[in-house]
Amino acid sequence: MKTILRTLPLLTLAMAVASCGSGRASGGKPVAAVQASASSSALSRSAAPAGLTALSAIAGVPAWSTTGGNAGHANYVPASFDPARFSRRFAWALPGGASVSQAQLALDQGLAFAVVQDATGQWSLRAIDEATGKESWHTALGKFDIVDPPATHEGKVVLSTQAGTDGDALMFFDQRTGALLDKRTIPSRRTPGHSTADMRMAPVIAGGGIYVNDRGAGKLIAKFDAATHELLWESDWTGAPNHALAPAIERDRVYVSLSDGGLAGFDAASGKQLVDHHRQFTDSPMDGMVADGAAYALSRNGLVATSLGQGSFRWQGPVLLSMAAPPGAVLYGVANGAIQAIDRATGKILWSMASPAPTSVSNPVLATKNLLFVSSYPQNSMGTYAIDISARKVVWSCQEGGWLSISPNGVLYITPPSGEITAVNLK
Repeated sequence: MKTILRTLPLLTLAMAVASCGSGRASGGKPVAAVQASASSSALSRSAAPAGLTALSAIAGVPAWSTTGGNAGHANYVPASFDPARFSRRFAWALPGGASVSQAQLALDQGLAFAVVQDATGQWSLRAIDEATGKESWHTALGKFDIVDPPATHEGKVVLSTQAGTDGDALMFFDQRTGALLDKRTIPSRRTPGHSTADMRMAPVIAGGGIYVNDRGAGKLIAKFDAATHELLWESDWTGAPNHALAPAIERDRVYVSLSDGGLAGFDAASGKQLVDHHRQFTDSPMDGMVADGAAYALSRNGLVATSLGQGSFRWQGPVLLSMAAPPGAVLYGVANGAIQAIDRATGKILWSMASPAPTSVSNPVLATKNLLFVSSYPQNSMGTYAIDISARKVVWSCQEGGWLSISPNGVLYITPPSGEITAVNLK
């Protein structure tokens, strides 16, 4: 059931803390004229209303299309930003008692997409207009055990669901209207002894394929055709009962870090297993990450780097809670109470500074060409900070905390599990 909503009118450590979240916005009321509402919403995006700056795309910045922004989960945006130009754009209030799936958004074509569960357990997909800060539409999904965060691809929003009335499914929606375009069954995603709760990651889309983790009947990964939505293959797995975190894609291979400690790699065309490398990754607080010929996973004993290809161990580095992998010689991570720069070749710490945000479990971190953004979430939702990489000091902050993502228009989104989604102009 789809409901279209009418668009309403609208540090340095001694620096001032800017509030990003005053001036709330929320969705409107259902209307009967679906086509008229969609047309009006499209027109409203062409010119910025009073109080909101006009939007323009940044050359070379892609859609934030899945967990970690891209198919490698790099948590990186290829752009530089001037903190002196940052300003609050809007705050979008979630319905009372509602929460965002994994506090993660997908950002594409001037819209922010969120999967929301209300206080009664009902799920919905919602689109927020980046130009106005108002809800463009929402589509009711019904009741499921879990609906994973959204992914986007070529005008579609892609969702994977678990344990609904029709079982596990892959669902496709029109980005502009929220209309359901297609629904495909996902093979069983259950293995005895594992709950569904640890699979809450967005589908990954790359090279014409859609990849979802799948751990039933001796399988780890399922691939669907991004154009036709047909199931292309399921990966074979002969090891012990296991499950994979979100797939990461580089070139013609699909990689996953495993719950029992290890790295598996598969041919993207056939699903044939090519790599089976074991190293202790157990209880990794994040999905796998691939970048520049290496796979990275967080473990209790430290960041582990594995060379792709044959899956050989490269190095073990410091214990991190989360990380970003921009191109180049340096990785960046959040450690217990610290922000660290890691040598990509050796795993050694290049420099470390005190974290301005409380650290716990998996603090979000996002790298740009010149800044690191880090948030206090999930320790609390009270603070997001920008750190100048060259100067190694805080140059901006705001009081809101949450999961971090940046749109092609240069808008930073701070998304807590509940409350308000805050949008910040970065240019």
